[in-house]
Amino acid sequence: MVKKKTRAQIFMEEQLKDQEVAESFHEGLEELRLSVKINQLREQRGLTQTQLAAMMHTSTPVISRLENEGRCTIGTLKKVAESLNAVLKIDLIPKERLKKA
Repeated sequence: MVKKKTRAQIFMEEQLKDQEVAESFHEGLEELRLSVKINQLREQRGLTQTQLAAMMHTSTPVISRLENEGRCTIGTLKKVAESLNAVLKIDLIPKERLKKA
């Protein structure tokens, strides 16, 4: 049985046909993935946002923004990685390679 698409799915497909919308959407997804990874690793390490903030010499609201908005500098990401005993890996992937995948 073929599942019928919802109006939201149809709308999203239509919007993503616009290259600018699609790029913005995918950029937002990457920020969301980063936020989720920070949150998951912090929780796996058994740390609260306040404890991580103290380890990074920053405030709890900064950690909250990291986990909810994902926007930060590479320097902040380095501090997060160091505090969570993780390795920061940054990669540049040509867009044409992503389109093939």
